[in-house]
Amino acid sequence: MNELHADYRLLKKQIIEERDTITDQELFTSSAYEDYQSSLAESATKRYYSGVHIVLGWDTAENADYAYTDSNRIFINAANPITINLPTRYLKSLSMTGFNAHECGHLLFTDFTALQIYGNSLLNGNFYPKSPKAEHYENNLTEIQAAIATQDKAVCKTLCKMAHHLTNIMEDVYIEARMCQKFPGTFAAGIYLNNERFEEQTPSIQSQIDKGYRPYAIMMNLILSYCRNGDVNNITDYKGEYLDALEECIPYIEDAIYEPDPKERFSAANEILVILWDYIKQVVDEIENRPEQDSALEELEQELEQQVNSGAQLPQKRGRAKIKDSGNISPQAIRQGQLEAQKVLKEETERLEMEKTNQLSKGHNPGVTYNRNYAGAGYQDAAKDMLEVLTTLATEKANLTYEKELSAELQKQAAEIRYGDIHKGCHVNINRITYVSPDLKRAYDQVKAPLLAISKRLQKQIMEILEKKRNSEKLSRLPYGRRLEARYLYQDDGAYFSRTRLPGDGEELAVALLVDESGSMSGSSRITMARQAAIILYDFCHSLNIPISIYGHCESFDVELYSYAEFDSLDMNDCYRLMDMSARGCNRDGAALRFVAERLVIRNEETKILILISDGQPNGDGYHGTAAAADLRAIKQEYRKKGVILFAAAIGDDKEKIKEIYQDGFLDITDLNKLPKLLPTLISRYIKE
Repeated sequence: MNELHADYRLLKKQIIEERDTITDQELFTSSAYEDYQSSLAESATKRYYSGVHIVLGWDTAENADYAYTDSNRIFINAANPITINLPTRYLKSLSMTGFNAHECGHLLFTDFTALQIYGNSLLNGNFYPKSPKAEHYENNLTEIQAAIATQDKAVCKTLCKMAHHLTNIMEDVYIEARMCQKFPGTFAAGIYLNNERFEEQTPSIQSQIDKGYRPYAIMMNLILSYCRNGDVNNITDYKGEYLDALEECIPYIEDAIYEPDPKERFSAANEILVILWDYIKQVVDEIENRPEQDSALEELEQELEQQVNSGAQLPQKRGRAKIKDSGNISPQAIRQGQLEAQKVLKEETERLEMEKTNQLSKGHNPGVTYNRNYAGAGYQDAAKDMLEVLTTLATEKANLTYEKELSAELQKQAAEIRYGDIHKGCHVNINRITYVSPDLKRAYDQVKAPLLAISKRLQKQIMEILEKKRNSEKLSRLPYGRRLEARYLYQDDGAYFSRTRLPGDGEELAVALLVDESGSMSGSSRITMARQAAIILYDFCHSLNIPISIYGHCESFDVELYSYAEFDSLDMNDCYRLMDMSARGCNRDGAALRFVAERLVIRNEETKILILISDGQPNGDGYHGTAAAADLRAIKQEYRKKGVILFAAAIGDDKEKIKEIYQDGFLDITDLNKLPKLLPTLISRYIKE
């Protein structure tokens, strides 16, 4: 046990070391971080969607997506231009939470059916829900109506594309405002942070002009900036037509942007399309002069995506809004949230990036290590979440390293054992799953409920007895001890002594299970029953702190041993490894039995039990008949002297032959359904003794 405790201390040290070496890509694409973001999404959407899951990616391509959703999954690109350029891990995580919140907002508040009706109406030459008034822009409206009345393909498609950009902008701002109002914590902070960074990364008006941005793209960026932050990037103090056009659009934006009814935003978009007709017409003329109008529209769309800093795209799905929230949104509260985001961003930006220092710097400066996970006042919970995710990921990596080392140690032990002449020339391979896949975990979760219920009932039966044994108690009727009990002298069995077991005395029992995984175990659900028995026995022993080891074995060219549960396993995944138990090749019982018995011999417990589940006689290459039976009898006798009690549970047609080999250690399993309960009951008998 001391060695095991030392292993735990070593593992803890390795976890801390691993935590310092985890890269951003490893962290933000890990299953642990996916689970963290998925839990946030589930907390927001669970009343309306079943199991929304976060999928994380790492795509540094210039045109890579930020985030999107298909209702069942939310994809977030952890390497998007907003997130990846933030200076600290805390801010990176907050940014990804903001994208998560944005997509959840669409799932909860966007009326996709209404958006589809609006888009189809424009495509067919009609304004929905009503024609724009176009005050002061009557000539523009007349031109548009004349063009769409003739079903001009270029005009209708271009208007539809432009309207999509406008409604996307206003819908994004609306659903984000709703999310910030309904979830004012980390979700809101992430949304405000991303909007702040979007604004910082949007070029100034003059810069956009100098770079040759399309006039319509410039207008979209100005509208986007105003909608998100109530201001635009105009560091050069530009004065001109673009700002004049924005001033004309602002009244329609402010009247509609926070309205629960999406028709108000559609009406505002119609008015803005008329105001911006001069810019749209430039695009229409260009498309009409191209022989392939559809390809020209696609090129336009790609160009606008590069020039308009919009971020996540509106999902393409159907359905009404899940939450029809008619409450008012407070612009003052939104502005306050924006100011808080600016404050946190300023704190984090002015803090140097953490670097691990391995030596002192030159001169009198002793070196400084900056904490990149410090979150600033008011954000301790989010920073704590990040530390927990980092620790989980570091633990997974440290466990993986430990499991590899454990497998190597087991293989070394296997090579050092003398198996006897009958096994001469046989090589023993130890197979242990180091990385436990989600598939194995899901498989275990599907079958565990009734099996663990059996385990829990059996535990209750002997829990009180076990507790007494592990605390101080008087043990009577012993063949030896410190005190002679005169009252027992009349019984001629030699059990005349008693002693007191003190708290902290060594553990009384260790258990090992060896399962035959030969091909014939596939018949009559034998391997299934053996697996169920292993699951129950593992949970029974593990819950009662009884050391347990579980192996499977077969023979192909070599003796193959499959390590499912180990006495000194640390990663808490052994229960899932049991789901890999399968019917495979032949069976060379003697070599496998000797290896597992040796694992018990080195234990310190007083009682050591080894259980073998088999469906018939040993059947390996040159290993069968009377010679194999003699080998197994010799192994049983040898290890009985070393303190290992062996039981063989035979399931199949060769019970009598197996009984002949194992004699008093034979367990008759005529009814396979009794196997799962039999083994824990057997163990309980030794706890009571």
